[in-house]
Order: sequence, then C-alpha cells, then structure tokens
Amino acid sequence: MRVYLPCTLPALARVATVGELGPAPLTGYAVTPALVEWYASGDTEELEYVALTEAARASLRMIAEDRADGLKVPARRVVIAAEVPDDEVNGGADLEERARVR
Repeated sequence: MRVYLPCTLPALARVATVGELGPAPLTGYAVTPALVEWYASGDTEELEYVALTEAARASLRMIAEDRADGLKVPARRVVIAAEVPDDEVNGGADLEERARVR
C-alpha cells in the first residue's frame, strides 16, 4: 500500500542523516476503505491525490507546531511516499480524516 507521510524540511534532513523516518507507528495517509466509500466516483489516481493532499495539510500543521515552539522552519510542505506492506497499516474510521492510517 502506498502511504503518504507528512514531513518538514528539518525532519527530512534528519531522515537523510539517520536513514529512517522515525519510530513506528507513524501517522500517514492512504487510500483506505473509508475513503473509497466516501469518494465513490473517483478512480485510484484521484483517491491517491486526496490522500496526498491530506498529508500535505498535515505537513502544514507540523510546520505551524514547529514555529509555535520557536523554530525557524521554512514554509515548505514535504510529503514522503512509501510503499508499506498492507498488513503493517492500520486504518482508522475517523470521519474527519478518512485517509489517515498508522
């Protein structure tokens, strides 16, 4: 399953240095059954775009949190796409964020 993981430029630099995104579980966004049910008329590409957009919005929230903590973070959204085995992805039933997974 393709999972879109929100990130920031400083976090991406840490990924490049350490070689991994972080300890599991991570919050990401993917084409979930709840998203497919809600977005009944879309094809796979459209559904993946919705999941990618949700991850981009989450990235903006991460930037805002870093700035609230006093960090000077560039206003650049970062989304990492990762292929994750289906059995390692848990989808929630949150109606506000139908694409969110852990």
